[in-house]
Amino acid sequence: MTMISADRLIKRVRAQGRLSMTEAESKKLLSDYGVPVVKEKVVGNVNEAVLYAQKIGFPVVVKGHGAKLTHKTERGLVKTNLKSAKEIREAFHAIKASAGVDWEGCLISPFIQGSREFVAGLFRDAQFGPVIMFGLGGIFTEALADTTFRIAPFDEKQARQMIEEINSRKLLGNFRGESPADRSQLLQVLMGLSRLGLEHSEIKEVDINPLIVTSKGKVVAVDALVVFDESDIAPVNGNLNEAETKERTAEIRAALDVMTHAQSVAVIGAARPNVSGFPGMYGCMRNFGYSGRLYPINPNVDEIDGVKTYPNLSALPEPVDLVIISIPGPLVADALKECVATGNKNIHIFSSGFKETDEEEGIRLQQEIESIALEGGLRVVGPNCMGFYVPKTRLLTWTAASTESGPVSLISQSGGNAQDFTNYLTGHHGIHFSKSISYGNALTLDSPDFLDYLNYDEETKIITMYLEGVKDGRLLLSRVKEINHRKPVIIYKGGLTESGARAVSSHTGSLAGGEKIWKAFFRQTGSVLVESLEEMGDVVLAFHHLGKTPGRKTTVIGFGGGIGVSVADNCSKSSLELPPLSTELIQKLRKLIPPAGAMIRNPIDAVIAFIHLPYLGEVLNLLAESGEIDNFIISVPFDWLFDKAAGGSYIETVAAYLATEGRKHTQGKPLMVVWRQYQPSPEIREWVPVFERILMQAGIPVYEGLPRAVSALSKLVEYSAFQNENIEII
Repeated sequence: MTMISADRLIKRVRAQGRLSMTEAESKKLLSDYGVPVVKEKVVGNVNEAVLYAQKIGFPVVVKGHGAKLTHKTERGLVKTNLKSAKEIREAFHAIKASAGVDWEGCLISPFIQGSREFVAGLFRDAQFGPVIMFGLGGIFTEALADTTFRIAPFDEKQARQMIEEINSRKLLGNFRGESPADRSQLLQVLMGLSRLGLEHSEIKEVDINPLIVTSKGKVVAVDALVVFDESDIAPVNGNLNEAETKERTAEIRAALDVMTHAQSVAVIGAARPNVSGFPGMYGCMRNFGYSGRLYPINPNVDEIDGVKTYPNLSALPEPVDLVIISIPGPLVADALKECVATGNKNIHIFSSGFKETDEEEGIRLQQEIESIALEGGLRVVGPNCMGFYVPKTRLLTWTAASTESGPVSLISQSGGNAQDFTNYLTGHHGIHFSKSISYGNALTLDSPDFLDYLNYDEETKIITMYLEGVKDGRLLLSRVKEINHRKPVIIYKGGLTESGARAVSSHTGSLAGGEKIWKAFFRQTGSVLVESLEEMGDVVLAFHHLGKTPGRKTTVIGFGGGIGVSVADNCSKSSLELPPLSTELIQKLRKLIPPAGAMIRNPIDAVIAFIHLPYLGEVLNLLAESGEIDNFIISVPFDWLFDKAAGGSYIETVAAYLATEGRKHTQGKPLMVVWRQYQPSPEIREWVPVFERILMQAGIPVYEGLPRAVSALSKLVEYSAFQNENIEII
């Protein structure tokens, strides 16, 4: 069947008002896209059924055929392993009787035998468009849910990774005397489904189950279902062509640059300070030392703290770079109309009470302001958000933040998380921000727009995100994929485990929960997934100080009982490797570390290296030169070292050595330091900030406890490996 005939087949089915293809039609369509399907024929009488069965050879399968025939197995419309003309006649008559008026014929095909059954399919997600699935099939599909997903399009490399990700992948190899599955055929299935989903947006779901692997390794689709959307739907990324998309992107990028470097700002709803509460947008800007021209707009007062107020935007002496709207939600529509009329197109809406309320009036208000914004060409950040924090231009719309600029930028759907994370990263790790953008309900500007801007922002080296949802998942996918090889993108995805309820009619749809689709997103983009603001801080700390890592092979040096088991457990849950040291290397290390109370394995339990610090340097040097280790983690037990000098000052001595001489012996390989304290001693605790400050200033990331360090390093290792494996796209 040609592509033209595939299009004609789809149009014919749609013209008949059907929302799904018959099994025979589904297989014809899939065959055109490279899916190996079982050879079969639709017959209208029993004699034709017998003749065709004799032609293809026994045993055979007989199924009911008809546009209204669904759930065939449950209705008794499938008869398998038929070995004679008599059995075929009996099956034919039984199926016809069971199908009743829905019967349009019978489908005759060879009985494909194989003990290995898989499932493949396509599901059209509201955010990401066509998503492809592969996994264990047959009766175990829903029971085990051993599946993996990719967002179309993807290349053969990603398709191969899909095949290797399922837990039951061993079934694809030599299995109980059966030949390995033909991987090239599996790739054809996955790549064909990807192409089908991209070329036909009217297809809602495709289900291939089972996809049988025969004893000789051949892959055959023996059952299939194609389901259409109730109406022809537009692609997820809308109706803009490539040129229009580039133009819009460039305009937004330029507008965001103006907003973040605003020389003039008007605050609609500016109010006099309230001693007992939040100072408001205007107050926050003034208190943070905004250096541009700041215009308070409030028709009810003449001045605020001696500064002249204006009744409206029309009264201002100039159009402004940014308008901040901080008034009750029902009044926002009129404010936006004035923005349009006065040519002020860059807007931050702090006001809430819109779609986020999930109430009828709030939804109506958001629809109203969205219509005004789109028709007026407004570029809106918000509503329901804190907006911008840019230390360089003293732009801030909350009460307190660092005035120092740094290499990290944040895109956050939550205003609270924007405040919390900027304070946390600055306060705990001493890493500062270039920009933070809280964008709330994403009226006209969404996360992909901010990503594009930060991609070109030379002051931003690391991009962090708190993300709940996105309007155009495909655009987000392409933006993150493009940016992530230049600047790491670290994402805390809120609501990752919540799957929206969907009305689906296939295995693929029922298995395609939001969590699995987002996991596909992270696998395809190489972006870094974290599960809390604290973890995002830990990961930023590693990326900021270490950059990239040459590999997964890691050693941990410390002392104290249980360190080996603890580290091994943590590393086994991550992507780090704790390789056993070679005999030659152990012999060299043993010359420095005596046997008593010291284990030279990996981790290395060596108390003497912490008591006599030059030994620690020699140990690091031997490990670095061996070529057996890529990364170092040094675990420092405060409890044991506190009494080595008066008042615990030896802890400072260790930090100073690691920050200077010690790090030289790692020969440029990534080094992390961990401290641990278990005794409830305030005197010991006082050394924590001293220890951390010395190491942080030297560019060495420091963590409390091995689990945090191992987790952060594993994220860096995964990111570095992804970049190395995908270097050809750079």
